[in-house]
Amino acid sequence: MLFISYFFPPLGGPGVQRSCKMIRYLREKGWMTDVISVKDIVYHSYDEGMVWECKARSVYRTNSLHLLSFLKKIHKNYISQGSKLYFETPEKIKKIIRNIFLIDDKIGWLPFAFFKALQICHRNNYDLVMATMGPYTSGILAYLISQKIRIPLVIDYRDHWTLHPYLRFPTILHKELAEYWERKILKEAKVVTTASKTMKEDLTLKYGNTIKDKIHVMYNGWDERDFKHIKVEEKESKIRFRYVGNFYGNQSPKYFVKALDELYEEDSLPEDIEISFVGNYYIETIKILQKSNINNFIKVVPQVPHIKALEYMLNSDVLILFISSYKGKGVLTGKIFEYIRTKKEILAMIPTDGEAAEILRKNNYIFICTMENVNEIKKNFLSIYNYVKGGKTQERKVSNEFSRKQQTFEFEKFLSKRLMKDGI
Repeated sequence: MLFISYFFPPLGGPGVQRSCKMIRYLREKGWMTDVISVKDIVYHSYDEGMVWECKARSVYRTNSLHLLSFLKKIHKNYISQGSKLYFETPEKIKKIIRNIFLIDDKIGWLPFAFFKALQICHRNNYDLVMATMGPYTSGILAYLISQKIRIPLVIDYRDHWTLHPYLRFPTILHKELAEYWERKILKEAKVVTTASKTMKEDLTLKYGNTIKDKIHVMYNGWDERDFKHIKVEEKESKIRFRYVGNFYGNQSPKYFVKALDELYEEDSLPEDIEISFVGNYYIETIKILQKSNINNFIKVVPQVPHIKALEYMLNSDVLILFISSYKGKGVLTGKIFEYIRTKKEILAMIPTDGEAAEILRKNNYIFICTMENVNEIKKNFLSIYNYVKGGKTQERKVSNEFSRKQQTFEFEKFLSKRLMKDGI
C-alpha cells in the first residue's frame, strides 16, 4: 500500500495516532506500507517516539510551498519558536490565512508529493493507494495517483470535508470546488472509512446511497500495547481532574471555568481539588484559564509524548471531556476511547443525544451534560467529586471492540472483501 499522510511522525497529535496504529496493525495482516508525507514544517506538536511505532516500510518526505515550511527555514530553534508563534497568533488571523487558498492551505504540497509518488510507483508495484484526510489535499493527491497508476483508491475520513461542522467556505467558489472534488473522490474510491457512524450517515445523505456499501466505520481507539508499562502513582489526597488533549473548532473550557467560578463565589467549590490541562493551547484558551477566579486550582502542562499523556490519564481521578453542542452530535474525539480504557470516571460535557454520549452510556458513564450548560456542569462537578471522594467508583470491564488492533483488523477484513469483489 502507498499511504498518503500529511501529518506523520515526528509530528504529534491524534491524527498521527490513527495513521500509525493502522499501518502497524495492517502489517500483522500482511500489508507492507510506504508513506508519502511532508518535511520541514513547524507544527504545534511533536512526538519523536512515534517514529518507531508506525512500522512503515519506507517514508518519503517532500517539500511543500507552505508558510510552516518557510518558518522552519527562518527559525533555528523551529520547534519551540514555531510552536510559540503558532499558538500565540490569534485564531481569526490564522483563519484569514487559511481562507486564501482553494481546497486548503496544504495545496502547495501536492505537486511535490505527486512527483515523488510517480517516482516510487515506477520502482514498486502497489496494490492500492490510501489517503487520510485532512488535509483534503491528501485526498486529491491519492485520487490523482490512482488515476495515473491505475490502482484502487481508499480514503480515510478522520474529519468531514464539506460537511465539517467548523469549516466555513469564504466564497461560493471554494464550496463548489470542494464539493466537486469530494464527489469525484467518493465515486472513484473502492473503500471509504469514517471515524464515526454519524459521518457515514452524513456522507450517504449528501452523496447518495450508491456510496453507502463502500463506507466502513473505523473508530479511533486505544492501543493495549501503550498501557503495558505505564507507571501508576500512589493516590494523592487531592481529587485530580484532568483534561488531556488540545481544543479544536468550537470546543472550549470557558463554560466549565465559569461553572467553577460560580461555585467558588458561592463558597461551594471543594478545596482538595487539582485541575490540569495537558496540551498545547491557543492564546484564547490560555486567557480563559488564566483570568478565572479559580486559576490557583488550575495547572497547564505543555503537550507531552503520547505515552506520557496516557500516564497523566491513568494517574487522574476524573477525566474531563469537551464537545461543542453546535453540530457536535457526530463528533468523536480520539481521547474518548483512551479515557474509557483507563476506567477512570469521566466528566463529559458533550451533546447528550450525540454518538459520544451513546458510547459513554454503553460503558456505564453517567456524568454527562452539554458543554454550554453552566448549571448542569456545576451539578455534575459536585456529584462526581462526591462520588469519587466517597470511594464509589465502579469497576469497569473494557471490551476490545474499540481497540486500535480490533478496529484495524475489521477494516482489513472489509477492505479485502471489497477488493476481491472487484476482482482485485
